[in-house]
Amino acid sequence: MKKITILIALLVLGFALHAQNQEAYMKAMMNALQSMSAAPNAENLQASASQFERIAANAGSEWHPHYYAGLNYLNLSFQVEGISSRDQYTAKAKTFIEKAKELAPNNSEVVALEGFLYMAQLAVDPDTRGQSPLPGQAMQSFGEALRLNPNNPRAMVLLSQMQYGMAEFFNAPTENACALNAKSIPVFEAEEKGKSFDPTWGLQLAQQVASRCSK
Repeated sequence: MKKITILIALLVLGFALHAQNQEAYMKAMMNALQSMSAAPNAENLQASASQFERIAANAGSEWHPHYYAGLNYLNLSFQVEGISSRDQYTAKAKTFIEKAKELAPNNSEVVALEGFLYMAQLAVDPDTRGQSPLPGQAMQSFGEALRLNPNNPRAMVLLSQMQYGMAEFFNAPTENACALNAKSIPVFEAEEKGKSFDPTWGLQLAQQVASRCSK
């Protein structure tokens, strides 16, 4: 009887600790996502990336903090100068994206972010890397993300941006890229924000592409 009582007490304690850890994780993620809305300069992006990196270290089985750490490091790579500095940030992003992919296989959002990684690596030195596998890897990732979720607006806008850039480079029509981007905007606008930790970013990017399409 005594052993049963001890076992029950240990189970209750375990559930209580799990609940406390989950509550701490939820609070940390909400604070980090709120901080992420600050102006996207290098200082704020680094602070946000570090915040998600700390959460990821303490919540190893959760894919969201790895995703957002990777996203912030990718955005940071566009804020700094120099190939080596930019490569350093895309390399850090890759580590977190690979972990997110391991924790959430076949997740459309993570696969789209992987495509964004290839785009960011390409953007570091497009003249040299334009003939590398990176453009094809990016396109393949966005296509796979849309296969997994045809209504993923981040995959739509990133693919449309890639298509637009390639069309400009080859002096080809941009209608298909612009049509795909236009399709993403109402999907972005219909997304419910604050209901989960799932990504909702990208509308501003779609509006920027739309502005280019209207010229």
